[in-house]
Amino acid sequence: MFSFGSPHALYEALGVDSALAQLYAACVVGRSSAEEGNMLGALRALAAKRTGLLHRPELAQNVAALAERYAKRVREIADWKARTNNVFRQLTSLVRHLFDPYGNTPDWLIESWTRPTLVEDGVSLPDLTVHLGQGHSLRSYPRLPVRISKRLEHGMREAPAGCTFREALRYAQLAARDALAWWGPLMESRLGRAPLVDDAFWLSVVDFFVAAPMVDPCHFGPVCDWIHQKRSVGIGPEPAQPGFTLKGRSMASVLAHTEQWHQGLARERRQSGGVTSPDVGWAGLPVANFQAGPVRIEQLTTAGQLHEEGNAQRNCVATYLQSCRQGRCGIFSLTVDGTRGLTIEVTAHRTVVQVRGKYNRWMTPQEHVWIMQWLNEARLVLSKHVGIDWQD
Repeated sequence: MFSFGSPHALYEALGVDSALAQLYAACVVGRSSAEEGNMLGALRALAAKRTGLLHRPELAQNVAALAERYAKRVREIADWKARTNNVFRQLTSLVRHLFDPYGNTPDWLIESWTRPTLVEDGVSLPDLTVHLGQGHSLRSYPRLPVRISKRLEHGMREAPAGCTFREALRYAQLAARDALAWWGPLMESRLGRAPLVDDAFWLSVVDFFVAAPMVDPCHFGPVCDWIHQKRSVGIGPEPAQPGFTLKGRSMASVLAHTEQWHQGLARERRQSGGVTSPDVGWAGLPVANFQAGPVRIEQLTTAGQLHEEGNAQRNCVATYLQSCRQGRCGIFSLTVDGTRGLTIEVTAHRTVVQVRGKYNRWMTPQEHVWIMQWLNEARLVLSKHVGIDWQD
């Protein structure tokens, strides 16, 4: 791979979509001679182990991340043994072997190396792995999006395997409040997907709900959407109120205002009198659509499509217009024989964070099968907080 004089020469010889071409693009293109030398040492050591990691184009960026940090290893690849044929498990085993001398790096962080996106909330997960492996604390990592206390670090280390960085952070924040029962609703809300801005305020919203007796967690997400609209955009003729808080408000009044706002949005959709033309469109996320027999999953890329989806499914997906246009997320619609079944939200980090049917129902087991087929083909990750109605 390193013997080719140019990317063009390699692509002509092997094909642009080949595993070796993808590895070349990740490990060689744009790097200095010294960097190439470091990468070459790691790749030669991997080739000697005859692992399948070098033959999977979807893992090219992940293998490159490992090779890029190979100089910071604490053990040699030659001393590592692959105990499974599953390349994803091989990768996590190798990462722990190379960069985790104490064996106490959280499972969720090690598993993050297998995902399509290796940077979450501005945090390089490979760099964070190396940082912990060198004996440093998580809270001392220099590029954290929020301040992490010793108690929060303990909670993040205890977060379940399979978590993203954001999920582990939210797990720790809720554990510190003895409110882990709210982890699912919180991750399905904008707190699970929006940038970590003004986090202290949004945690006060969590505290507001946790302190309220006998409130259905399903209200948390809609209330957060109403608050965001009130603080950042404004409602009706009212301008945005960035200083808005819940101090002095009752849960009943907050729920009433939220319901009133959602009803207003529904009326606007029915009247089609919004200022945004239904023809306004955007490129959408680089995520493939899906078709299997009568089942189709397609990305919605116009304002009109979002409004139609919201009207049919009785949800507020039309409020995602600006997020879709700015590339922060993508909205997909699952249909069966042309009949709408599910509305799906995918983040820019290729994580499916919401899957809801009409009137916000959870997906059925059969719909879950179709979703998983699509995830495997499109290389997406399903948030562990997405609900499934196993009783259906």
